[in-house]
Amino acid sequence: MKIGAYQIYLLTIFCLLAACSVEENEKESTIYKLRTEVWPSDDNGKIIPSQGNYAPFTIKTIYARPEPGWMFDRWEGAINSIDNPTAISFYDNLAIRAVFKRDTFKVRTIAGGNGRGTELDQLYYPTGIALDPSGDLYVSDMYNHRIQRWRPGATAGITAAGGNGFGDSQTQLEEPGKIDIDSQGNLYIADTGNNRVQKWEYGGLTGKTVAGGNGMGKELNQLHNPFGIAVDESGAIYISELSNHRVTKWNPGASEGEIVAGGNGEGAGANQLAIPMGVAVNKKGDLYIADTYNHRVQLWEKGSTEGKTLISGKDFKSGFETSYFSCISLVNESHLYITDYHSKRIIRYDIDSENIEVISTNESIKDDVDKLSQPYQTAVDIMGDLIIADAKNNRIQKRKINNE
Repeated sequence: MKIGAYQIYLLTIFCLLAACSVEENEKESTIYKLRTEVWPSDDNGKIIPSQGNYAPFTIKTIYARPEPGWMFDRWEGAINSIDNPTAISFYDNLAIRAVFKRDTFKVRTIAGGNGRGTELDQLYYPTGIALDPSGDLYVSDMYNHRIQRWRPGATAGITAAGGNGFGDSQTQLEEPGKIDIDSQGNLYIADTGNNRVQKWEYGGLTGKTVAGGNGMGKELNQLHNPFGIAVDESGAIYISELSNHRVTKWNPGASEGEIVAGGNGEGAGANQLAIPMGVAVNKKGDLYIADTYNHRVQLWEKGSTEGKTLISGKDFKSGFETSYFSCISLVNESHLYITDYHSKRIIRYDIDSENIEVISTNESIKDDVDKLSQPYQTAVDIMGDLIIADAKNNRIQKRKINNE
């Protein structure tokens, strides 16, 4: 039987398709292997992901996470970089090493510090910080209208909330103040410019209004410049309002708050506050308030109609009497860490002994480049080191305090 030209054409097409199919199958069957190593020891940190097999041309982001007391130094092997995290492309088998070194420091920048800006390695007037249960650092990047998450050892942040320009949609923030994180990793944001508090679940793409959001005002369903925030174990939110000179408590699911401190107009009376910038709550429901423009720290016991002064500018030596306490953090139910942004210092207050100690000042820092300018919220990490939102320097600083 003779084969015509048309049949020869079809046979040629079939052979070409079959060849392409074989070539494609061979390509798909090719797998490249990622091998990783931690130096000097596996006890110093880890690589995420640590090992794996990947198809050709896969692009993978890898991250080196140091253990407490260590810090990331550099990548070696298939990549040579100080960027962390970084991206690798699989065009062959790859071997990489993460090099860690001991975190011996007195002062160090752990987020930002690359000038004011909108890039992921920059911040613009950070006012709030919080550590989540895994040790990740969250930063309220006020004038970038976003919250950034910085993993330990990272050289750039990841936007965890906002970052879509300023506005009042559920994907936006406007000049966020301070933040807090609950035991499940949910993020609570004092969305100052929008007069509301937003809750962003871990990994969520949008927020949910859980307090305020009914316009600027002094009604119980409203907030006016919320700035300080604290969340207790039951999920109740305590909010210090700059322009209402009060602290309100919002129970989970509530459409209104209740006044639990201040709310009697701006003033220096025992039942008044003046532009309170910070609040912390203990397990009993007692409040510690940075009563900023009264230059004092107030204790409002649960159910009380008046506050008790724990610290004032008068407690300090000449030249430091005027203290603008911008933040208050409760650590282990035993100590208050208080930021004085005017005098650029951090104060530690022992709740049991009532001892007042200045634990960090600019005078204790040798290099001018490391000195604070308008510090706000503080936190204490697992090593007992002090983390400070150094707002005007557009960075987050870490300080050793044991030997100061």
